[in-house]
Amino acid sequence: MFDIATAEDFYAVLVQDFDDFMDEPHSARRALHCAITAFHLHEWVWGEWLSKDKAARDAMGISARDKDHFLQWIDRHCVWFRGVQDLANGTKHFARDKSFDTLRVGGFGEGPFGVGPFGKGYLVIDWREDRGENRWQPAAELLEIVVRFWRDFFRKYMPSPKLPTSSHHVD
Repeated sequence: MFDIATAEDFYAVLVQDFDDFMDEPHSARRALHCAITAFHLHEWVWGEWLSKDKAARDAMGISARDKDHFLQWIDRHCVWFRGVQDLANGTKHFARDKSFDTLRVGGFGEGPFGVGPFGKGYLVIDWREDRGENRWQPAAELLEIVVRFWRDFFRKYMPSPKLPTSSHHVD
């Protein structure tokens, strides 16, 4: 697509989407772009490389040449990936997942959670009451966990000297 031709190129888009979101942690648009990119990166990895590389699949413990098995592998290695998948698919299909709610918290003390960075609002995921004290999660935390998962994945399985880094966390 245009000049995005490889999984590494698409990973670079993810890093840019993440950095854009971290610059505006109150932006649902930027959060959803990041979630959509983070989720769909698995298709680029699968289509470009992993579907054709049996040795790599064997090394990862992916027994079948099936993208769904790769998704199951990701879910085992990044438990938060499912949340990003639900955000991405909820956006694409206008589905509202019933396992969590999303909300924007106002800045300068508006709303129940207080002030976000620089007095601006921020986005929160409500995993619901059954999560107890882990009920609330800032969207930035969820997205950063998944971006770091992909960073570590590329470093381990598809190393490249030109792999981009985020300006919002130490690599």
